[in-house]
Amino acid sequence: MSKFTLYAHDGPGPNPVKAAIILDELDLDYEIKAIPFGPEGVKGAAYLKICPNGRVPALVDHQNGDFVVWESAAILQYVAAKYDKSGSWAGKTVEEQATVNQWLAFQISGLGPTQGNVNFNKLYFEGAMGEKPSAGLVKRFRDECARIYGVLEKQLEHQEYIALDRITIADVAYLPWLHKDMVGFGDLTDIFSKYPKAVAWIEKLSARPATQKAYKKLSAAYGK
Repeated sequence: MSKFTLYAHDGPGPNPVKAAIILDELDLDYEIKAIPFGPEGVKGAAYLKICPNGRVPALVDHQNGDFVVWESAAILQYVAAKYDKSGSWAGKTVEEQATVNQWLAFQISGLGPTQGNVNFNKLYFEGAMGEKPSAGLVKRFRDECARIYGVLEKQLEHQEYIALDRITIADVAYLPWLHKDMVGFGDLTDIFSKYPKAVAWIEKLSARPATQKAYKKLSAAYGK
């Protein structure tokens, strides 16, 4: 039996990737359960016992009494705190931890919702609302994505990684949202390409063996 079970979509999505990457970076054994959207999947009674919010990812730690963590940022913090005794991934001092956590918070409160709305407006708004999104609505979220990309670009102009002088869970949080597939999914490539430091950063992180391993595992799970 694997030491962890990671619940993910039965199709591509950025947030489960975060959990998979940190597990692979720390060489922790896990299996993926890919579940569908809707009442028979993430909104079904069985999964709601695991994650009351009915979203993925959720992680079950079988080494720790089947302890459950849901929400991607909480999973990153839990895995790093419990299984990286060096403190490298989450911060070795209170100050480092605060720096990592502020950038982590910016991802889950800023980049994720904003870029998620770009994708929703492009792919799902008309089907859900029965009308096309207004030009102003589309522009508002695309412009905010550009602003957020600019914040990251400025940060990466004077250091190699987002939060500290080494890769941390903050970098892992941003990576799947800025991966070429996700940026392309929302037709944001033309905007993101204007920030060369951010582009180089995502290319470097995408080439890490753990990142490639995590994407490969998730892709295999989607195909089941």
